[in-house]
Amino acid sequence: MAYKILRLPAVIDKTGSNTNDIYNGMKTGTFPKSVPIGKRTVGWLESEIDDWIAAKVRARDAVRRREPLNEGLPADERDQAR
Repeated sequence: MAYKILRLPAVIDKTGSNTNDIYNGMKTGTFPKSVPIGKRTVGWLESEIDDWIAAKVRARDAVRRREPLNEGLPADERDQAR
């Protein structure tokens, strides 16, 4: 599998979040953790950022339909979410 690492400006652009929200989310476990890519450089896996965005959309849609949050997941992921 090929991974793509996004630097902070790309993560901000892709998510619409600001730097403080990203780092606070990492600290609280509500945002993907960064990956060290150098002595003082970090990035985020694009696939994890995409998954985070998809989870936000599923949560929004579940509230609209009043369905369980794991309803839109594939069967194997639904079982893990329980």
